[in-house]
Amino acid sequence: MSRNIVLFGQSGAGKSSVINLMAGEEIAETSLGADRCTMHWEEHSISFGGHAYKVFDTIGLEEPQLGMDQYLEAIVNARSLVTKLDNEGGIDLLLFCVRAGRITTTVQNNYRLFNEFLCENKVPIVLVLNGLERQQNMEDWWGTNEGAFHKYKISVVDHACITSANNLEGRSQKLYEESRQLVRDLVRKHTHDRSEVGWKGGEGWFMRFMRKLKEFLQLGNFKLKHYLKKKDIVTTLTKRCGMPQEAAVLLAEQIRQGLSQKSYV
Repeated sequence: MSRNIVLFGQSGAGKSSVINLMAGEEIAETSLGADRCTMHWEEHSISFGGHAYKVFDTIGLEEPQLGMDQYLEAIVNARSLVTKLDNEGGIDLLLFCVRAGRITTTVQNNYRLFNEFLCENKVPIVLVLNGLERQQNMEDWWGTNEGAFHKYKISVVDHACITSANNLEGRSQKLYEESRQLVRDLVRKHTHDRSEVGWKGGEGWFMRFMRKLKEFLQLGNFKLKHYLKKKDIVTTLTKRCGMPQEAAVLLAEQIRQGLSQKSYV
């Protein structure tokens, strides 16, 4: 049985390279267009160690806060992803890809978006710390910086200090091969070696997600109500996210109803 993995993190963290690292071949483009919607995804099927996986390479947050258009993008794409995976066994693992360095506000918000908002703190997270090929010992980076993740309340079940930079020479290429084995071992450990079934959003998830995601809005309650009266949500959903017109109309009405309730605005 295939296990479902959602890979997330901001652009430049090396998510596509991590997929290629796990797969052992180039299956994911490493320079996807910047105009993809928030939380849109690319699906990749890979296998190793006698097990099959589906990896969903997602587009996370690129700014510290979401504007209204990005908020709507996140809603429609998260809804589509969770609906799809609910019908395919749920989400078994979150892989959080971070470029080793300072923990920015965007890194923190991506963690909240996927862990707290999307998966409601119910899916194990493995932190993949990328870009460490120049370290004498890659694992040393975690020993030095682990406290910073605790400080910002980024909690994970495991971590991997790696490099996803391929086709280098000498020691760097050896580190690449070691990184592949490390990531594969952790993926197997926290999917096929676990007895728990994948997490599913289930009934009521969408409204809970929409309520929590609203916290990222830069607009206050009064401005939000004013915005909803004037903004053509359907246009945003069709033009920015490519939703069919009929589906966009139905979802826009659901969004308006949810956000018009006292508990949401």
